[in-house]
This record gives sequence, C-alpha cells and structure tokens, in this order.
Amino acid sequence: MKPKTVAIVDDEPAARYSLKEVIDTFNELEVIVEVSDGKSAIEQILVTRPDIVFLDIEMPEVTGFDVAKATSQMNYQLIFLTAYENYALRAFDTVAIDYLVKPARPELIARSIRKILQQEMYALEQSGNTTSINRLLLSDGNQQRLLSHDHINYIESIGRYRRVHLTESGSRLHNTDTIISDMTLDTFCEQLPRKVFYRLHRSYIINRERMLELKSQSRRHFVRMAGTDTKIPVSRNFLNRLKRSIKTSC
Repeated sequence: MKPKTVAIVDDEPAARYSLKEVIDTFNELEVIVEVSDGKSAIEQILVTRPDIVFLDIEMPEVTGFDVAKATSQMNYQLIFLTAYENYALRAFDTVAIDYLVKPARPELIARSIRKILQQEMYALEQSGNTTSINRLLLSDGNQQRLLSHDHINYIESIGRYRRVHLTESGSRLHNTDTIISDMTLDTFCEQLPRKVFYRLHRSYIINRERMLELKSQSRRHFVRMAGTDTKIPVSRNFLNRLKRSIKTSC
C-alpha cells in the first residue's frame, strides 16, 4: 500500500520537529513537505498535492486560514494546529477534520492520524472495494500499523496482550516477525474474515490458508502452520469443525 503523503506547515521549528516525530511512527504516512510560512505552503501544496496537511494558523503575512482558502480546490485532509483556542469555531467552518491546540500531546496527534486512517478504511468498505479493505489497523506501542490479512500467520494470546505472528512477506514489509496488540481475540474474530480465520483454541486464531497439517499426539491435537515449527493446540470444541474444514465463525 502506498503511504499517504503529509505536509507540515508551521513557523516554529520545534513544533515541526515534534509533529514529525509522531508522524514518523506511522508506516502508512510519509512527510514530503515541511515549510515555515504560508506563501511557501500554498506553493508546495499546489505542486506536491499531499493527502494530509498539518497547518499552523498564526503565521506572519499569510495565515493558515489564507492557506486553506487558497488551496481549497485540492483534495487533502486538513488538521489545524494553533496556540490559540479562540480559532476553533472559525477552523471548523473550513474543511478541517481536527483542531489541535499547541503544544499538542503526541497521543492527541496520533489520535487525529488514526481518525484519518480509519475514515479511509470505512470509505473503502462503503464503496464495496473488498480487495482494498482486507487490512487491520493495530496499535503497536507508539506505532500504528496497517496490516494486510494475508500477512497474518496466526494470533496468540499471551496474558493481557495478543501476539500477531506474521508471514514471511509480512515480516519483510513491517521489519518484524510479530506485532504485540492489546486487542482481544474476540475483537480479532469480529474484524477478520470468518471464512479464512479460525479460532482453534481460547488462546489461538489461525489463518486457515497457512495451515499445513493437523497432528495428534497423546490424545491431543495440534496444527502446523507454514513458516513455523510451533505446535498450535486445537481444543476439543473446534476439532470436528477443523477436520471437516467447514466455513466457521470465530
């Protein structure tokens, strides 16, 4: 998936740096423009056509509102940042989807970004583009990862958290073998396609298309998945369903 492009417009270097630090934790985003004045912002937005613009309001000569008006014909998602709360009503008269008061806490910036990413996924779902919505948005520490379903090998519950084990191609793309999430297995079941992902045990969900074999040992049953030697247990409740390889829900 091609990253969404981002423009940062702020006359304060420290504010640009702090904002970019948060944006860089999202693999789905790429900062392509950083400018410190409104005039340059208008020029760069018109030329580079970013998907997202973080825009300061109070800037010398050309304000953030001037920038938004001059580029209103462009199709981007706008987030205003300002040290002044009294601009909020005017900001929402524009096409802005969010308004952050500086200094904005990293978690608030991340929340605005997640809102954009989730809106995109919802829009794709509503348009019926089933090939483009086979993705899962996961929090991984300070990072947000957009994970394709076919990059999931299996999911394991470990105490309060879930460990998502990736396929070989998923590991190469995300530069990690596993992703830790606080999403519950029940929530995973709700968001993953039921024809592909099976909950075999109270602690495991597998990608059925990655399953190589079902094995029995000392009256216990396990499955072996592609790319790993880990024995994944199958509970008695799910054994017959798995043997018949029927279409089942989590």
